[in-house]
Amino acid sequence: MGSRRTAMKILIADDHALFREGLRYMLQELESNVEVLEVRSANEAMDTVARTDDLDLILLDLSMPGLDGFSGLKMLRERFPEIPVVVVSASEDVQDVRRSLDGDASGYIPKSTTGRDMLGALRKVLDGDIYTPDIHGAGHNAADRGAQASSDHAEMQLTPRQREVLGLMCGGHSNKAIARILGMAEGTVKIHVTAILRTMNVSNRTQAVILAGQLGLTPQ
Repeated sequence: MGSRRTAMKILIADDHALFREGLRYMLQELESNVEVLEVRSANEAMDTVARTDDLDLILLDLSMPGLDGFSGLKMLRERFPEIPVVVVSASEDVQDVRRSLDGDASGYIPKSTTGRDMLGALRKVLDGDIYTPDIHGAGHNAADRGAQASSDHAEMQLTPRQREVLGLMCGGHSNKAIARILGMAEGTVKIHVTAILRTMNVSNRTQAVILAGQLGLTPQ
C-alpha cells in the first residue's frame, strides 16, 4: 500500500474561543482524522501558515484584532496562494461576500449557517470549488434584491473577479496567461474557471465563451 497523509490540517483564525471550540468539534466530521490549528489574529495566522507544512484549508474571521479581515485575506492569498481560504463571518452583508470573493477567497460562510450546511460548504471548497452563500434576502439593498429577482442570467451571479477571468477566457487566454495578467496563482484561476462553468451551467470553456457572447459578456 502507498503512503498517505496522517491527517487533514485546517487552521481556524478567530478571536472568539467559544466559536473556535464549536468549529473544531464540527470539523471532526469532515473526515476520520482532522488536525485543527487555532489562532486569534490575522498576524498569528500568517506566522502559523508560514511554519506549517501541508495545510489544507484556512477558515478566516473578518473581525479580529490587528489587521482588518480583508487585509488579512489579501496577505494570505498573496503569500500562500496554494492554500484555500474560506471567510467565516457574522456579517451577512452581500458587499462583504462579494469583497471576500473578489479577494480570491474560496468561499464565504455566515456564522448563522447550520453545522450540516457548513460541512457541505467546506467539502465543496476542498473539492476545488468556490462556495457562495444564499443570502439574497435580508440585509441587502433594494437594487440587489431587484436584480436577483428579475434575472437568472449568469452575469448576475458571477463575482467581478470571475467576470475578469471570463473576459480573458473569451479573449482566448490560457489559465497560465490569465494568472500572469491578473497576478494570481494558476491554481486560483482553475478554481475560478470551475466556478464559472458551474454558475453558467456549461461543461467546458468553449460553451462558456459562446454563452458569454450571447449574454453580452465578451470583452470590448
